[in-house]
Amino acid sequence: MRERDLLPGFFWAADAASLHGQRRSVLLSAWELVLLVLAAATGSADGEPWAWSAAVAYLGAVALAVVVSRQNPQGLWYEGRAAAESVKTLAWKYAVRADAYQPPPRALPDAEGLYHFQLARVLGAFRDSPVAVPEDGAGITPAMRDLREQPLAVRREVYLAERIQLQHDWYRAKARHCARAGHWAGVLGVLLPALGLVLALLRALGAFGYDALGTVSAVAASVAAWAQLRQYRPLAAAYALAAEELAQIQRQLAQLDLESMEAEEIWARLARDAEDAISREHTTWQARREVRTTTDREHATDPEH
Repeated sequence: MRERDLLPGFFWAADAASLHGQRRSVLLSAWELVLLVLAAATGSADGEPWAWSAAVAYLGAVALAVVVSRQNPQGLWYEGRAAAESVKTLAWKYAVRADAYQPPPRALPDAEGLYHFQLARVLGAFRDSPVAVPEDGAGITPAMRDLREQPLAVRREVYLAERIQLQHDWYRAKARHCARAGHWAGVLGVLLPALGLVLALLRALGAFGYDALGTVSAVAASVAAWAQLRQYRPLAAAYALAAEELAQIQRQLAQLDLESMEAEEIWARLARDAEDAISREHTTWQARREVRTTTDREHATDPEH
């Protein structure tokens, strides 16, 4: 059984919305930074044509800023990801009998009722978000019911392969990517000001007349803004921590004695811990984005900034 067969339709709708918001947010931000750099580069040159070119670039940057402000693709990106991951967590908990979804008398007898109750809370949290909540398509799928009825050995095999291993590999790959990107952003953060210093000294000595300092400063500011948007270093640390935590839980799940009288109870607890680790990373990620977005809005409206 594959994860794609297990998850309800709402997950795929929220996932598609998040990916669309992410692509649009990143693309618009990239073009806005490029236009600002072009405006700085052409505005530093002498002559009327260059001044008009700078004006056009600034006009394009203003237009993109208005589009980003009105459409808020970041909101769709973050809300869609939070909704998708919340539904995915509930689906896996129900399907593998994790947490309170284990059979009675250890937990609540009505697993489907618990699923729909928790699902209603998740969907209710996104009623006013940019993510469209469908009238149906978020319920229990046949694959979820089928996996839930399987013996613990089968549930463990599917869960380890399709949830824990895939999520662990994803976190580890993203941690490495963010660490590399953060490293190079830091390198550029040192090299570009150093380049600006060299150019300033050369211009002071009369080596050339073109004012390249504004362009270098704009490129340096764009690199810093891009790193801030992508959150490379914080995400590298968060992804690495989540991968390590999942690796530890994976070892515990693999070593679980299926013949033990407490096997189902221990399984429910360990699977819950795994889902909590995944949910915690996504919740922290979303909270960090929301705090940064709120701070940016306060700075934009505060006359002292």
